[in-house]
Amino acid sequence: MAHKREAGSLYVVATPIGNLGDITLRALEIFKEVDLVLCESAKETRSLFSKLEITTPVLALYKDSSETPFANVLDQLKAGKSMALVSDAGTPGVSDPGSQMVRIAREKGIRIVPVPGASALTALLSVSGFQVNPTYFLGFLSEKPSKKRRELERASEIDGLVVFYESVHKLPRLYPMLEDLFPETEVLVGRELTKTFEEVLYYANPRELAKDPPNAKGEFVFLLNHRKKTLKGNSDSSDM
Repeated sequence: MAHKREAGSLYVVATPIGNLGDITLRALEIFKEVDLVLCESAKETRSLFSKLEITTPVLALYKDSSETPFANVLDQLKAGKSMALVSDAGTPGVSDPGSQMVRIAREKGIRIVPVPGASALTALLSVSGFQVNPTYFLGFLSEKPSKKRRELERASEIDGLVVFYESVHKLPRLYPMLEDLFPETEVLVGRELTKTFEEVLYYANPRELAKDPPNAKGEFVFLLNHRKKTLKGNSDSSDM
């Protein structure tokens, strides 16, 4: 069923995280119908649009610390233009600058419409085999080792799943922290999800991860099954 855009709306559109086939029909319709696409990187989005044969103009959106953030864009939305917001890959507003735009647009009364699709977070959760309630999502861990450790220390206090993204060049510093803070926790690593060299690797604990780490190339998602031992393998069927 075709989707007709509404004037003055901001569509938050997920794009593929690796496999071009994961673009949705609805996303394609929106991209063709809106007046402008706001993006994290104009180069990345133009490359994607070239493959999809989309000719809609794009505008790179950076964090705006002025007194009136995104004033020009907001004025166009208020005047009736419709726009799409995308990140370089996956669902916008999760670990990228798009969340600021969405927050301010909502404050200004702009209609915001989610157009769901690919997400590394949900992709790894879906193949984990673990009960996902609750899940604690950290996004990208801090660049600073001391702050990164504090983030993981707080996460180690919860009873549930802990999921985060990590840059490939920071993996050597990550592994000792996991061994120290999550010594008996199961680890699932998603590397290059949906891409040609995709891997989903299971480790009984961080020690096993450190002994035989994944190839240090590509994009990484980590899932820690930090549940109490008595909850492993249980379902929520008795609570339904």
